[in-house]
Amino acid sequence: MEAKRKGGESLSSMDQEFEIRIERSLSTDKTDVLEKLVQLLRRLLDYCLCCLSCGCIPLPEQTGSLIDDNYEMILLENERQAVGNLLHYLEHEANGDPVLNDEHVRALSILASSDNVELQKSAALCYTEISERSKTPLTIDVATPLVQLLKSQDLQVQKLATLAMSNFTLCGPESNKDTIGKCGGIRALVCLLQSNNTDVQCNTAGCITTLATTDANKQQIFDDQAIHHLLKLMKSQDLRVQRNAAGAILNLTHLQNHRNYLVAGGVIPTLVDLLQSPDLDIQYYSAASLSNIAVNEKHRALMVAIGHTDVIRNLIKLVSVKAEKVQCQACLALRNLASDGNNQSLIVKHGALPRLQKVLRTSHKDTLVAAVACLRNLSIHKANEVVIMANNFVIELCHVLCDSQNPEAQRHAAGILRNLAVGQYIRDLVEHDCVEALTFVLLGLETRINTLKEVTAALAVFADEDDVKYKLLHLHGGKVFSKLVTLASLSTQSEVQYNSVGTLGQLFLVEIPEELKTVNISGIVLYIDMFLKSPDPNFTHIALWTLVQLLKDPVFLKAFQDHSIEPVVVKLASTLQPSTIEELATTVLKKLRVEEESTSSDD
Repeated sequence: MEAKRKGGESLSSMDQEFEIRIERSLSTDKTDVLEKLVQLLRRLLDYCLCCLSCGCIPLPEQTGSLIDDNYEMILLENERQAVGNLLHYLEHEANGDPVLNDEHVRALSILASSDNVELQKSAALCYTEISERSKTPLTIDVATPLVQLLKSQDLQVQKLATLAMSNFTLCGPESNKDTIGKCGGIRALVCLLQSNNTDVQCNTAGCITTLATTDANKQQIFDDQAIHHLLKLMKSQDLRVQRNAAGAILNLTHLQNHRNYLVAGGVIPTLVDLLQSPDLDIQYYSAASLSNIAVNEKHRALMVAIGHTDVIRNLIKLVSVKAEKVQCQACLALRNLASDGNNQSLIVKHGALPRLQKVLRTSHKDTLVAAVACLRNLSIHKANEVVIMANNFVIELCHVLCDSQNPEAQRHAAGILRNLAVGQYIRDLVEHDCVEALTFVLLGLETRINTLKEVTAALAVFADEDDVKYKLLHLHGGKVFSKLVTLASLSTQSEVQYNSVGTLGQLFLVEIPEELKTVNISGIVLYIDMFLKSPDPNFTHIALWTLVQLLKDPVFLKAFQDHSIEPVVVKLASTLQPSTIEELATTVLKKLRVEEESTSSDD
């Protein structure tokens, strides 16, 4: 079998959950919200009472902003009743998980729709207080007045309303996000992205970030033309605004069609620039977004073309930062970029290998997986194998391979050894005990099936060397050979079966110890029979090729004759098959029949 280099699959955004920290601008001390709201409502009622009594009852001493020389406050009857309703609710009923009845909702709706800014503010304060403690799913009726408040022209109302909206999406049930999307909340928030106030920008972008975790809301965000405004906010001088805008973009990169919109909107240059931000969160969001976008081949080309490989240089720098989450995303982005041959050489040329090697030595879990996965893609390029071997990566790779606590890293480490074994350094790999490391994992009781796929594929390449054939036959007292037979005959994974048979086929080119024949002959006959009957021509081909080798041995010849394998082979030789399969089947039949004829003549 011809061995080829093999890379890892590109990591799509759906494979990850991102840690996004929402920045919020608190327009007022959270501990004082309820107290300030109650004071405001009381002052409103006191003012109404003064008006109704024709001044017989004086105004409260501190009217604050309720009235001034240029504004005469007049409350409508329904507004006055709404204020009284909410005041009673807040003073007597709003303990624990706040529950709003129809009257409370009607009161909030009246205040939110009022032209009176103070009434809007009182409604916004009420929502802020309720949103922090409410665990009850948000309804359309309750959410609609809050969306109305987002449209207020008053800056303080905007701050309070966006804060309440953020509370509902962050602290409340997941269904709140869908409810807000359905009642027009996203469109109202997109309008506020254009605010000149950084507090409003911060809260609004944070809301968009949280809402952009459902597919329906993501589409609505795109439909409402939010991308242009988010890109503008990613260049804000305020780090809170930058973080939230970058977080929103990250959440929008999960689906391919959305990534197309983002790239068309010009997101790549902005993200590449933000990789140089001194802020760790912004570095993380930008690297993760670029990693997702780099799943697409055309997007990778654009990414690298911008700034003449700036993205590669900037990502390589981030591999060495202290924050592991940034390291991890930088490695993943480089890994996806390294899906293309040109990028594989560029990444090595710009000095990625020493940084990746340090990660292999010092990191664990996800970051280690990302670094090994990146190295795996880099190892596809033949020119890179010289540098990888010169930097003694084999020691770290064998260590990673033998660590059963990180099966994903094991899987990629085996893939790298396979890629390197295809090249000119297979002898160096054998001398560095790579075969021993691979067989250690092969025999491990905890080894996962995906790791076995890569380990058996690597062994099939190594087994092309004659001394490796003998090593595999005798390692661990013959247990490696027996395990390969077991995997070939009993594994539920066709890829593991095929790889195991490929390795066994190489081993059958040399003499098999008699004790291994005796112990494993039934398993060998079983998998050959299974492979011959497979609808996959590759399986049929390798079974016939193996049979050609096995039938040279009288022990195996007799075993297959006793198993009546001939009718199966006859069928392959007589039906429409690829020429190579037909030729191999004919050769097998000759070997089976010649021996039978010879036995008959002797009798």
